[in-house]
Amino acid sequence: MGTLGIPRSHNPQAVLVLGGFGLAALVAWLCVQVNLERACTVQDSPYLQVCALPEPASIEHLASLRSRLARNPGDANAQVQLAVSDGSSAQAALLAAATKLAPNQPNVVMAHAAAALEREDWAGAVAPLVQLVEYRNAAPAAAALARLIAGGQGALLAPYVTPGSQWLPRVLARLPELKTSFNAALPLVVHASRLGVLDREAVRGYVRQLKAAGAWGDAYSLWLASKGGPRNILNNPGFDDAFEADGFDWEVPASGPPSRAGAIIERKGAQERGSALDVRFTGRALATPLVRQYLFVGEGRYRLRGDYMTRQLRMEQGLAWTVQCTASPAQAGRSLPLGDTGGGWRPFAFEFSVPADCGLVASLQLETHAPFEAALGARGRAAFDAFSLEKLAP
Repeated sequence: MGTLGIPRSHNPQAVLVLGGFGLAALVAWLCVQVNLERACTVQDSPYLQVCALPEPASIEHLASLRSRLARNPGDANAQVQLAVSDGSSAQAALLAAATKLAPNQPNVVMAHAAAALEREDWAGAVAPLVQLVEYRNAAPAAAALARLIAGGQGALLAPYVTPGSQWLPRVLARLPELKTSFNAALPLVVHASRLGVLDREAVRGYVRQLKAAGAWGDAYSLWLASKGGPRNILNNPGFDDAFEADGFDWEVPASGPPSRAGAIIERKGAQERGSALDVRFTGRALATPLVRQYLFVGEGRYRLRGDYMTRQLRMEQGLAWTVQCTASPAQAGRSLPLGDTGGGWRPFAFEFSVPADCGLVASLQLETHAPFEAALGARGRAAFDAFSLEKLAP
């Protein structure tokens, strides 16, 4: 293999780990990043940090490095530079010597990572790359690990996900640059979430990415893992808990200042009911759906039940709960119009059928029963509580 990380034919699923970088270029690239916090010093200093390696190495440069080592055999930086600049068989010996002198020196660590990647030893490259990201926050090392994850090598990184470690979020932050699916990182993220390495906000962000990419199965699996296990088909059916954004809870798609909203939607206390979903209409145009929850439901028949109350609702045809497919424009079901109840609570129910082509999830959402009424706006209040969702026999 002539370039770093270009998989051979026996590994067709692996990603191009580091494109067209050769060993010397990779080490030069990474060393520049690793040593940004230190200025370069004069060439004869034994503490010289590698700022850039000549490409290609000149005879004069090689002679200079050998001269430095002759004057100071303990110059680990010179050992590393010579190891990656000298294409002779002495390269391995030079790197071994530098490792004995300074095993944790960042240029030494990076040289080991580069050598492992050059010979397609992905497992051997992970430990030094993780070390550089964890202790040096080296961006190119994080990018290399991100490429390994994208190439299906994420399992090799799992043993290094330990409580208190910081490297994984830095690596995951590089995945969008690769324009690849986040799915490959899912096992690592679930593992890290269970260990407490990733906080709730971080996990929510990853769930949001997966949902946006249409990876509903992975998004739901990660969300379940963050919640500690299986949930009911309908989450938070009584509106008793605060809504969790970027998950599979109730969400209010339209955002903006209440002064401009067509409906102000909140969880509020309801007499003898605990909390309920409260919708106050302001007369302005409505952004629909007003409220929704993505349901991880498969093909089949279902029944939704709930209670509702409206007061002084000024809307010709009232409200409706609908079930909308995500993989097709098909609507799986719709409730009857929910009109004014004069302030009293009433039950409602409707059945719906999810077709095979609906997708992995369907959206349960509150809308105006007549679409044109969203543009007209409405006045009054509505409240909802005590929902339940059951799958019916075929």
